[in-house]
Amino acid sequence: MKPSVRESWKRGAFHATVGLAVAIALAFLPRFAGLVALAAITAAFLFFDVARLYIPSLNRLFLRWFRPFVRPREGTGITSASYFIVACLIAALAFPWHIAVTAILFLALGDPAATVVGLWKGRIGMWGRTLEGHAACFIVCGLVAVVAASVWQDLTLPVAIVGAAAATLLQALPLPLNDNLTIPLGSAVVMRLVALVL
Repeated sequence: MKPSVRESWKRGAFHATVGLAVAIALAFLPRFAGLVALAAITAAFLFFDVARLYIPSLNRLFLRWFRPFVRPREGTGITSASYFIVACLIAALAFPWHIAVTAILFLALGDPAATVVGLWKGRIGMWGRTLEGHAACFIVCGLVAVVAASVWQDLTLPVAIVGAAAATLLQALPLPLNDNLTIPLGSAVVMRLVALVL
């Protein structure tokens, strides 16, 4: 069933809040402390997410508390939030801090913008979603790129904008992998490669 605009707003706000919290923590914590904290949170979250699938009472409690933020299919499977937090950890481990944080922000803000705008104003279908949603994603990711390039001395604006375009494309394409993985990791790879060339 297609979610309502109100439901997408709730999920989008939750998605953005968690992503911003992770990105801000990584931006201000020393690298080792940030990695340790993120690894601990990821391990705890994954343990709970898997455990609830084997303990019906725990799953019912989880769904009662978080129903506004959980898609129906996630009631019997791993949540998108697990993919999100795993992607954040991989990005933080594999890439320079400024690239990892920027890629996480693309996911945290661009992806929910695409969903909300697509459901709210989307009229032109494109790759199973809407052109308006894709445009919203690029605008938001572009703004993230501008801010990130002004904050991080090691991140140039051209690299950040190419990353924003990559994040938008990965959000738009109907890929088999969860976009909570593909958006941050794919855009981080692209930014890293472009930074090496420029």
